[in-house]
Amino acid sequence: ALTILQSEFSDRRVIGVERCERDGLTVTVESPPGPVGCPGCGVLATGHGRAPVPLVDAPAMGRPVRLLWRKRRWRCLEPACPVVTFLEQDQAVAAPRSKLTTRAAWWAIEQIRREHASVNGIRRQLSTSWRTVWETIRPLLEAAEQKPARFDGVAILGVDEHVWHHVSTLPIGAGGRGPARPRAPIHPARLGGAR
Repeated sequence: ALTILQSEFSDRRVIGVERCERDGLTVTVESPPGPVGCPGCGVLATGHGRAPVPLVDAPAMGRPVRLLWRKRRWRCLEPACPVVTFLEQDQAVAAPRSKLTTRAAWWAIEQIRREHASVNGIRRQLSTSWRTVWETIRPLLEAAEQKPARFDGVAILGVDEHVWHHVSTLPIGAGGRGPARPRAPIHPARLGGAR
């Protein structure tokens, strides 16, 4: 497991792995020291300690994993710069202000896609809240939706029955639902005109 984590966070040092509550794991990582420029003015910043940031990571070996990222804190010494201090950021580890690692977010999306998991099921597996999972994966799903290449090679699209109103044999006035129709628009143009 340590080898997997080290390969995922190759530019981070794994400085500790501990068992924690519910037989889970806490992995502590940090970046090696090195020069960093201020995001406000570009002047070389000076180190100002580290801030431990807890993140929810993808499960490993069937166990929930917490990542404790010891982010480097920096101080800009340029008097004219509005930035006084700042923390290191790395989208490869986690988006700014995210509670889930990037790896956990993509793991969750794959579980939903391949295993037909629900967001609530993912929440249970990650031992976190529904909102934490959804707010992390939603921007990734929205970005993926804007890429038409996701339909490359698709000849037939299967539609989950939950997006369709079911046909009833009762007349509409007696509680029937009428003809089957999608609840959300389906765009045949996205599939190259297939219907």
